[in-house]
Amino acid sequence: MIWQRAFEIPKISLDQRTLVIYGDHKPADLQEMFSVLTPDEIACANRIRSPFQRKTWISCHVTLRIMLANVIGLNPADVEISKNRFGRPFLANSTLFFSLSHTNSSYLLGFSSTGKIGVDIEELSGEEDLDELIEYAFSKEEVDFCKNGNLHDHFLETWTLKESFLKATGVGLVDELKTVNVAGKINNHLALLKFQQNTFSCPGGETGSIVFRGTDPVWYIWF
Repeated sequence: MIWQRAFEIPKISLDQRTLVIYGDHKPADLQEMFSVLTPDEIACANRIRSPFQRKTWISCHVTLRIMLANVIGLNPADVEISKNRFGRPFLANSTLFFSLSHTNSSYLLGFSSTGKIGVDIEELSGEEDLDELIEYAFSKEEVDFCKNGNLHDHFLETWTLKESFLKATGVGLVDELKTVNVAGKINNHLALLKFQQNTFSCPGGETGSIVFRGTDPVWYIWF
């Protein structure tokens, strides 16, 4: 896959094929946030302690609202983003599916009209206890995959795929993460539910994954 560079917010449509947007914090987003985000979203942003994560969160949600507003012809703050019982966001009464994820300094947005979609982006600080995380959250097949190769890379691939899968199914993180298996090519939950998948390197060096419906090629845009 190849990242295509864009210098303005990409426009999408209601028949949008699968698209992934990579972005980072842009200072102009802080100026726009009060006309783009809802009061609840501004309050949520203000509760984020890390200034880097807060700015990236704002840029992610500002970009998301502007892109959705361009599709349905509303002001960004008037776009109604609903949440399911697990807290996963969706656009009510629309054929357009979306997903979002962010780190301290970058974010991913995924869009598709061909079916459900989930994206996740992660980076490691080097302070994580990967063995402990693997034993806590991964199935036996995922543990075997992580420990039979490059631990760092296999962990990130498995973690981002698992989160993307849970977002695509609308569940989000669950208590029994070990019961979900994304390792392997045949006997896993991705194959069982007929999801496509891809794990990739992001422009900033982070690891990203996408889980989605459909067979069309995925477009990757770096904004």
